[in-house]
Amino acid sequence: MAHSRPTIERRQLGSELRRLRVAAGKSQKEAAEVIECDTSLISRVERGLRALKVMELDALLNFYEAPPEQRTEIADISQVARQRLRRRMYSDSFPGGFRRVGDHEQEATEIYYWEPEVVPGLLQTETYARALISIAREAVMDDPSDDVELRVRFRLERQELLIGRDDPPLLWFVIGEPALRRPIGRHDVLADQLEHLLTACDRKNVVIQVAPMSIVDHPLLGGSIGIFRFDGRVPDIAHQATFIGGGVYMDDEGDVAACSRAFDRLRAVALGPEESKDFIAKCLKEIAE
Repeated sequence: MAHSRPTIERRQLGSELRRLRVAAGKSQKEAAEVIECDTSLISRVERGLRALKVMELDALLNFYEAPPEQRTEIADISQVARQRLRRRMYSDSFPGGFRRVGDHEQEATEIYYWEPEVVPGLLQTETYARALISIAREAVMDDPSDDVELRVRFRLERQELLIGRDDPPLLWFVIGEPALRRPIGRHDVLADQLEHLLTACDRKNVVIQVAPMSIVDHPLLGGSIGIFRFDGRVPDIAHQATFIGGGVYMDDEGDVAACSRAFDRLRAVALGPEESKDFIAKCLKEIAE
Protein backbone atom coordinates (compact mmCIF):
# COMPACT_ATOMS: atom_id res chain seq x y z
CA MET A 1 0.00 0.00 0.00
CA ALA A 2 3.01 2.28 0.28
CA HIS A 3 3.49 5.01 -2.29
CA SER A 4 6.48 7.27 -2.59
CA ARG A 5 4.93 10.11 -4.59
CA PRO A 6 2.68 12.48 -2.63
CA THR A 7 -0.38 12.83 -4.89
CA ILE A 8 -2.88 15.62 -4.29
CA GLU A 9 -5.42 13.16 -2.90
CA ARG A 10 -2.99 11.71 -0.35
CA ARG A 11 -1.72 15.16 0.61
CA GLN A 12 -5.28 16.30 1.28
CA LEU A 13 -6.02 13.16 3.29
CA GLY A 14 -2.88 13.74 5.34
CA SER A 15 -3.82 17.36 6.04
CA GLU A 16 -7.30 16.36 7.22
CA LEU A 17 -5.92 13.67 9.53
CA ARG A 18 -3.26 16.00 10.93
CA ARG A 19 -5.93 18.62 11.63
CA LEU A 20 -8.07 16.07 13.49
CA ARG A 21 -5.10 14.76 15.49
CA VAL A 22 -4.02 18.23 16.60
CA ALA A 23 -7.61 19.20 17.48
CA ALA A 24 -7.87 16.03 19.60
CA GLY A 25 -4.61 16.86 21.41
CA LYS A 26 -2.94 13.60 20.35
CA SER A 27 0.69 13.02 19.36
CA GLN A 28 1.93 11.08 16.36
CA LYS A 29 3.33 8.51 18.80
CA GLU A 30 -0.10 7.97 20.37
CA ALA A 31 -1.69 7.65 16.94
CA ALA A 32 0.92 5.10 15.90
CA GLU A 33 0.17 2.99 18.97
CA VAL A 34 -3.52 2.85 18.02
CA ILE A 35 -2.85 1.19 14.67
CA GLU A 36 0.28 -0.63 15.93
CA CYS A 37 2.79 0.96 13.61
CA ASP A 38 5.92 3.09 13.78
CA THR A 39 5.60 6.85 14.32
CA SER A 40 7.28 7.40 10.96
CA LEU A 41 4.27 5.86 9.22
CA ILE A 42 1.92 8.43 10.77
CA SER A 43 4.34 11.13 9.64
CA ARG A 44 4.34 9.73 6.11
CA VAL A 45 0.55 9.61 6.03
CA GLU A 46 0.25 13.22 7.20
CA ARG A 47 2.78 14.33 4.58
CA GLY A 48 0.81 12.60 1.84
CA LEU A 49 3.40 9.89 1.20
CA ARG A 50 1.17 6.95 2.11
CA ALA A 51 -2.51 6.05 2.12
CA LEU A 52 -4.24 4.06 4.88
CA LYS A 53 -6.14 0.80 4.88
CA VAL A 54 -9.82 1.05 5.77
CA MET A 55 -9.34 -0.51 9.23
CA GLU A 56 -6.39 1.79 10.00
CA LEU A 57 -8.40 4.85 9.02
CA ASP A 58 -11.43 3.79 11.08
CA ALA A 59 -9.22 3.24 14.14
CA LEU A 60 -7.64 6.68 13.86
CA LEU A 61 -10.98 8.42 13.29
CA ASN A 62 -12.34 6.72 16.42
CA PHE A 63 -9.24 7.73 18.38
CA TYR A 64 -9.55 11.33 17.22
CA GLU A 65 -13.30 11.31 17.97
CA ALA A 66 -14.02 12.67 14.50
CA PRO A 67 -17.54 14.11 14.03
CA PRO A 68 -19.84 11.95 11.82
CA GLU A 69 -19.89 14.40 8.91
CA GLN A 70 -16.09 14.58 8.83
CA ARG A 71 -15.79 10.78 9.04
CA THR A 72 -17.80 10.45 5.85
CA GLU A 73 -15.84 13.21 4.12
CA ILE A 74 -12.44 11.76 5.07
CA ALA A 75 -13.49 8.21 4.21
CA ASP A 76 -14.43 9.39 0.71
CA ILE A 77 -11.10 11.20 0.27
CA SER A 78 -9.24 8.14 1.57
CA GLN A 79 -10.96 5.89 -0.96
CA VAL A 80 -9.73 8.13 -3.77
CA ALA A 81 -6.25 8.34 -2.20
CA ARG A 82 -5.91 4.53 -2.22
CA GLN A 83 -6.39 4.27 -5.97
CA ARG A 84 -3.20 3.14 -7.64
CA LEU A 85 -3.93 4.72 -11.01
CA ARG A 86 -2.83 8.33 -10.77
CA ARG A 87 -5.16 10.85 -12.40
CA ARG A 88 -4.02 13.81 -14.45
CA MET A 89 -6.61 16.11 -12.87
CA TYR A 90 -8.38 15.86 -9.53
CA SER A 91 -11.77 17.48 -8.89
CA ASP A 92 -12.29 18.10 -5.16
CA SER A 93 -16.06 17.70 -4.91
CA PHE A 94 -16.10 16.76 -1.21
CA PRO A 95 -17.33 19.05 1.60
CA GLY A 96 -14.63 21.29 3.07
CA GLY A 97 -12.88 21.82 -0.27
CA PHE A 98 -12.24 25.50 0.50
CA ARG A 99 -10.44 24.37 3.68
CA ARG A 100 -8.08 22.14 1.71
CA VAL A 101 -7.10 25.04 -0.58
CA GLY A 102 -5.92 26.73 2.60
CA ASP A 103 -3.82 23.68 3.47
CA HIS A 104 -1.92 23.96 0.19
CA GLU A 105 -1.44 27.70 0.70
CA GLN A 106 0.06 27.14 4.15
CA GLU A 107 2.57 24.61 2.83
CA ALA A 108 3.62 26.57 -0.26
CA THR A 109 6.72 28.75 -0.46
CA GLU A 110 5.43 30.66 -3.51
CA ILE A 111 1.81 31.40 -4.42
CA TYR A 112 0.61 32.94 -7.68
CA TYR A 113 -3.00 34.00 -8.28
CA TRP A 114 -4.78 35.40 -11.31
CA GLU A 115 -8.27 36.74 -10.59
CA PRO A 116 -10.08 38.50 -13.43
CA GLU A 117 -13.38 39.49 -11.79
CA VAL A 118 -12.93 39.78 -8.00
CA VAL A 119 -10.18 40.64 -5.55
CA PRO A 120 -8.25 37.47 -4.56
CA GLY A 121 -9.36 35.94 -1.26
CA LEU A 122 -5.98 36.46 0.41
CA LEU A 123 -6.30 40.22 -0.18
CA GLN A 124 -9.97 40.71 0.74
CA THR A 125 -11.17 42.87 3.60
CA GLU A 126 -13.70 41.37 6.00
CA THR A 127 -16.58 43.47 4.66
CA TYR A 128 -15.70 42.73 1.02
CA ALA A 129 -15.37 39.00 1.74
CA ARG A 130 -18.70 38.91 3.61
CA ALA A 131 -20.52 40.72 0.81
CA LEU A 132 -18.99 38.55 -1.91
CA ILE A 133 -19.55 35.25 -0.09
CA SER A 134 -23.12 36.22 0.86
CA ILE A 135 -24.01 36.86 -2.78
CA ALA A 136 -22.54 33.51 -3.88
CA ARG A 137 -24.06 31.40 -1.07
CA GLU A 138 -27.51 33.00 -1.34
CA ALA A 139 -27.58 31.81 -4.94
CA VAL A 140 -27.33 28.15 -3.87
CA MET A 141 -28.69 28.01 -0.28
CA ASP A 142 -32.02 28.92 1.37
CA ASP A 143 -30.43 30.06 4.66
CA PRO A 144 -26.70 30.61 4.18
CA SER A 145 -26.04 32.82 7.24
CA ASP A 146 -24.05 30.27 9.29
CA ASP A 147 -22.18 29.04 6.22
CA VAL A 148 -21.28 32.60 5.21
CA GLU A 149 -19.79 33.45 8.60
CA LEU A 150 -17.83 30.19 8.65
CA ARG A 151 -16.31 30.98 5.27
CA VAL A 152 -15.57 34.60 6.19
CA ARG A 153 -13.75 33.54 9.37
CA PHE A 154 -11.78 30.93 7.48
CA ARG A 155 -10.80 33.42 4.77
CA LEU A 156 -9.48 35.86 7.37
CA GLU A 157 -7.60 33.05 9.14
CA ARG A 158 -5.98 32.11 5.82
CA GLN A 159 -4.70 35.66 5.48
CA GLU A 160 -3.30 35.74 9.00
CA LEU A 161 -1.52 32.40 8.60
CA LEU A 162 0.10 33.48 5.33
CA ILE A 163 0.77 37.18 5.74
CA GLY A 164 1.18 37.42 9.50
CA ARG A 165 3.73 34.64 10.02
CA ASP A 166 7.49 35.13 10.39
CA ASP A 167 8.37 33.34 7.14
CA PRO A 168 5.54 34.23 4.75
CA PRO A 169 5.58 32.83 1.22
CA LEU A 170 6.03 34.96 -1.87
CA LEU A 171 2.53 36.11 -2.87
CA TRP A 172 2.16 37.29 -6.47
CA PHE A 173 -1.24 38.50 -7.64
CA VAL A 174 -2.47 39.64 -11.02
CA ILE A 175 -5.90 41.26 -10.72
CA GLY A 176 -8.21 42.12 -13.60
CA GLU A 177 -9.41 45.72 -13.94
CA PRO A 178 -13.09 44.66 -13.53
CA ALA A 179 -12.32 43.51 -9.97
CA LEU A 180 -11.23 47.05 -9.10
CA ARG A 181 -14.37 48.66 -10.48
CA ARG A 182 -17.20 46.22 -9.78
CA PRO A 183 -19.15 47.30 -6.67
CA ILE A 184 -19.52 44.46 -4.17
CA GLY A 185 -22.09 45.42 -1.57
CA ARG A 186 -21.98 49.19 -1.01
CA HIS A 187 -19.54 51.57 -2.71
CA ASP A 188 -17.73 52.16 0.61
CA VAL A 189 -17.01 48.41 0.73
CA LEU A 190 -15.12 48.66 -2.56
CA ALA A 191 -13.38 51.86 -1.44
CA ASP A 192 -12.13 50.20 1.74
CA GLN A 193 -11.00 47.22 -0.31
CA LEU A 194 -8.98 49.37 -2.70
CA GLU A 195 -7.32 51.15 0.24
CA HIS A 196 -6.45 47.73 1.63
CA LEU A 197 -4.85 46.76 -1.69
CA LEU A 198 -2.71 49.89 -1.63
CA THR A 199 -1.46 48.93 1.82
CA ALA A 200 -0.76 45.36 0.67
CA CYS A 201 1.35 46.70 -2.20
CA ASP A 202 3.94 47.81 0.36
CA ARG A 203 4.41 44.37 1.92
CA LYS A 204 7.84 42.99 1.06
CA ASN A 205 6.53 39.47 0.21
CA VAL A 206 3.57 40.71 -1.85
CA VAL A 207 3.53 41.70 -5.52
CA ILE A 208 0.33 43.09 -7.06
CA GLN A 209 -0.14 43.72 -10.76
CA VAL A 210 -3.24 44.95 -12.56
CA ALA A 211 -4.33 43.55 -15.92
CA PRO A 212 -6.19 46.47 -17.57
CA MET A 213 -9.04 46.00 -20.02
CA SER A 214 -6.81 47.47 -22.73
CA ILE A 215 -4.59 44.36 -22.90
CA VAL A 216 -4.55 42.91 -26.42
CA ASP A 217 -4.33 39.11 -26.82
CA HIS A 218 -4.87 38.42 -23.12
CA PRO A 219 -3.20 35.02 -22.39
CA LEU A 220 -5.51 33.95 -19.52
CA LEU A 221 -9.02 35.01 -20.47
CA GLY A 222 -11.82 32.79 -19.24
CA GLY A 223 -11.13 32.04 -15.60
CA SER A 224 -8.98 32.37 -12.51
CA ILE A 225 -5.97 30.24 -11.66
CA GLY A 226 -3.73 29.59 -8.68
CA ILE A 227 -0.25 28.07 -8.71
CA PHE A 228 1.38 26.71 -5.55
CA ARG A 229 5.10 25.98 -5.41
CA PHE A 230 6.71 23.94 -2.64
CA ASP A 231 10.46 24.45 -3.12
CA GLY A 232 10.89 20.96 -4.58
CA ARG A 233 9.66 19.17 -1.44
CA VAL A 234 6.52 17.92 -3.20
CA PRO A 235 5.13 18.44 -6.72
CA ASP A 236 3.84 21.92 -7.51
CA ILE A 237 0.09 22.36 -7.98
CA ALA A 238 -2.14 24.40 -10.26
CA HIS A 239 -5.70 25.03 -9.07
CA GLN A 240 -8.79 26.35 -10.81
CA ALA A 241 -11.77 27.35 -8.68
CA THR A 242 -15.26 26.11 -9.52
CA PHE A 243 -18.63 27.58 -8.50
CA ILE A 244 -19.56 24.36 -6.71
CA GLY A 245 -16.99 22.27 -4.82
CA GLY A 246 -13.35 22.79 -4.06
CA GLY A 247 -12.14 23.26 -7.62
CA VAL A 248 -9.89 21.28 -9.96
CA TYR A 249 -6.26 20.45 -9.15
CA MET A 250 -3.38 19.56 -11.46
CA ASP A 251 0.03 18.30 -10.38
CA ASP A 252 1.21 16.83 -13.68
CA GLU A 253 4.54 18.51 -14.35
CA GLY A 254 3.63 19.41 -17.94
CA ASP A 255 0.23 20.84 -16.97
CA VAL A 256 1.67 22.97 -14.17
CA ALA A 257 4.42 24.20 -16.50
CA ALA A 258 1.80 25.19 -19.10
CA CYS A 259 -0.17 27.13 -16.47
CA SER A 260 3.02 28.82 -15.30
CA ARG A 261 3.94 29.87 -18.84
CA ALA A 262 0.51 31.43 -19.33
CA PHE A 263 0.80 33.23 -15.97
CA ASP A 264 4.27 34.52 -16.92
CA ARG A 265 2.89 35.85 -20.21
CA LEU A 266 0.13 37.62 -18.30
CA ARG A 267 2.66 39.17 -15.90
CA ALA A 268 4.59 40.44 -18.88
CA VAL A 269 1.63 42.30 -20.42
CA ALA A 270 0.07 43.50 -17.13
CA LEU A 271 0.99 46.80 -15.52
CA GLY A 272 4.15 46.74 -13.40
CA PRO A 273 3.86 46.89 -9.59
CA GLU A 274 4.30 50.69 -9.35
CA GLU A 275 1.99 51.36 -12.31
CA SER A 276 -0.51 49.00 -10.75
CA LYS A 277 -0.41 50.87 -7.45
CA ASP A 278 -1.09 54.12 -9.31
CA PHE A 279 -3.95 52.47 -11.20
CA ILE A 280 -5.57 51.24 -7.96
CA ALA A 281 -5.22 54.73 -6.47
CA LYS A 282 -6.89 56.16 -9.58
CA CYS A 283 -9.83 53.76 -9.21
CA LEU A 284 -10.16 54.73 -5.55
CA LYS A 285 -10.17 58.43 -6.44
CA GLU A 286 -12.91 57.85 -9.02
CA ILE A 287 -15.10 56.20 -6.38
CA ALA A 288 -14.60 59.15 -4.03
CA GLU A 289 -15.65 61.57 -6.75
